[in-house]
Amino acid sequence: MHIDSANLNNLTQLWQRYGARSLYEDDQLQLHKSISWPNRVWVDMARPVSRRSLEQTAKNASDTAIFPLWPAMTEDGSAGPQETVDALLHQSGDWQPAVQHTAMALQLNKQVLVNTQSVARYPIHFKHLSSDDDIAAWVATGSKAFGYTIDENVIVPLLICEDVQILLAYNEDSQPVATGLLFKTGDVAGIHQIGVPAAHQGRGYATQMMRFLIQCAEKWQADYVVLQASEAGRLVYQKLGFVDQFLITYLQRNKS
Repeated sequence: MHIDSANLNNLTQLWQRYGARSLYEDDQLQLHKSISWPNRVWVDMARPVSRRSLEQTAKNASDTAIFPLWPAMTEDGSAGPQETVDALLHQSGDWQPAVQHTAMALQLNKQVLVNTQSVARYPIHFKHLSSDDDIAAWVATGSKAFGYTIDENVIVPLLICEDVQILLAYNEDSQPVATGLLFKTGDVAGIHQIGVPAAHQGRGYATQMMRFLIQCAEKWQADYVVLQASEAGRLVYQKLGFVDQFLITYLQRNKS
């Protein structure tokens, strides 16, 4: 599988793992809805999104739905041109852009890792979640970081999954300061849920978490690490060796 398709597959498979149900399906569109994040809907990545698909999604999704639009995947699994996405969005009267993320990938055998414990000004230590107390601390820390309440019932089943690693970082005062999740699909490890509460930002905790997760992916025998970066995070990830793949435009309903 091409790394572009592998990135999207990792993302959408994780959304499925969080909990999802079918919202609508016909011969051109398969629409999924998250049962954990009520506003999240998405389509089967194997089916290109058309203007009709956007119209059907608007009819079947709630007014508060957030819908990710990505380029169609070509026959070899690589992302199609962004111009096609832009043209499609321009034709839609139902949706408008809310935020954009950049799909990024890192080929592990080209990355030289730094031991963050020896160079960090504010060192942290990491723990894999294994108990109810760990889960409660991770959920509380992540909820503060992301500005929404994470459903603990979504995280609990993931602890026994062999393809998931959930990490919580603590500072020198034993305070939980950063969250992270690693999800493996085939030879690709996806980094997700990187969060640092506002009170602990500006001390390099997110970068340390990223480096540690990359190391975990290497030990996991992954060939690639993938993620979806906000504009603020993109420059940080580029410094770690990640390269841009394609844009994911999250849409919200047009209020006008």
